Amino acid sequence: MHLHLSDLDELYQSVRNTKSKKYLQEAISSYRAGAYRSAIITTWIAVCVDIIEKIAELGISGDTAAKEIYGRLQNISANNVSEMLSFEKGILDYACDKLELISFIEKAHLQRLNDDRNICAHPTFSEDGSQFSPSPELARAYIVQASNYLLIQVPVKGKVAIDRTYNVITEESFPQNEELAFDVLSSGNYLGRVRDSVIRNLTIILIKRLFLDNESIAKPMFNRISAALGAISRINGQAYKEVLKEKLSPMLVDAGDKKLKRIFPFLINRVEAWDNIEKADKIRIVVLIESMTVEELIKYNIPSLANINKDINPALQSRIGTLDQLAIRKFLESVPTSQVLKKYALNLFISSGSFDATYGIGTKILVPYCKYFNEEDVILLFDGIYKNSSWDINQILNAGGIDQILSELYIGTKSNINEHGKTWMEFWSNVKATGHDYPTLKTRFIEDKLLDEVVEDFDADNIPF
Repeated sequence: MHLHLSDLDELYQSVRNTKSKKYLQEAISSYRAGAYRSAIITTWIAVCVDIIEKIAELGISGDTAAKEIYGRLQNISANNVSEMLSFEKGILDYACDKLELISFIEKAHLQRLNDDRNICAHPTFSEDGSQFSPSPELARAYIVQASNYLLIQVPVKGKVAIDRTYNVITEESFPQNEELAFDVLSSGNYLGRVRDSVIRNLTIILIKRLFLDNESIAKPMFNRISAALGAISRINGQAYKEVLKEKLSPMLVDAGDKKLKRIFPFLINRVEAWDNIEKADKIRIVVLIESMTVEELIKYNIPSLANINKDINPALQSRIGTLDQLAIRKFLESVPTSQVLKKYALNLFISSGSFDATYGIGTKILVPYCKYFNEEDVILLFDGIYKNSSWDINQILNAGGIDQILSELYIGTKSNINEHGKTWMEFWSNVKATGHDYPTLKTRFIEDKLLDEVVEDFDADNIPF
């Protein structure tokens, strides 16, 4: 019983408006005294007073609809009872339909409060003479509903909040970083104090902008919307997840291939969205990757997506498998390095058909990718280097700049290989046997004490004077 009463006290303390708070206090006092009819009547009065106060507050802030409603209220004379009753009769319509202070469901609940208030305030004239006697549970439920739906809420008009927030998201001043976007949107000026319905509707609008609008979308705008959705997922994760589950796939169904391609950068930023896409649409996405040009694979950064999405990776591997070496080289040079592409970097290097190719692929592709190499990859690399031959000469071991490339590979693979020194010394022994010597690489071995430093013999007889 103590917890039951504490809940009402907590609601009372959270009511914003002092006039509404006074009536709610009376309602709670009546409820605790067992005067349940009085509690219901006073709760309805608290609702009416709160809506009127919110109308005035919104009107002062410049809301056009609120100004119009408040003007009508002000024009009702003190002795015009019929106009007062008419205004009261439509007050929930104003709160829901005109000002969006409450949702449709909340309006229905509060309408039942109004109906029961009328029964409580007037004789029923039943045949047996009995009168409506509300239960304590019903009286308490109305107090709680009125408080949660209206009395403790900030007067934020739903449509206004959505329009205002959408407008700021699409401005250049809105951050493209999710953390900063959260700082902006979680404030009371935007989404910090809005209802679930506002979050849901704004999320739908943002997703629709990405996948259904015919208007093109620049990368900065795309990033701002993605950051906003990430922030929304933190502000109200449940509403965000419900929208993804209910709306994302239906929107993708209506999107042609051109707009469907926007799903790729979206999935890079919003990894969680993939689980909310239906199987049929996932198939379309995968097939789309397999038909992309090299330029499109680069433009939509498919390797980064494949690196975080195991269902995308096979489609990317299938598409790369159809490319020639020149196309693969262009592709690897143009996209961020990725674990899923390391084998192509390795194979491209060991297949070098010229000294220039060795240097270019080595510096631009192989060295950046070596951070992903494990011991098996390094052994495969060394084996490919030994076997490379074009025009009857090894195009790797004899290439200009290969010493520097090998030195960088040695440093770049240190953290990934347990027997790093042993593996590299075996390679060194094999290339030395072919008559090749790489001073920079040797210096690295000496620094790591894999080789002893060789000191030139000192011959005093050969010193020139």
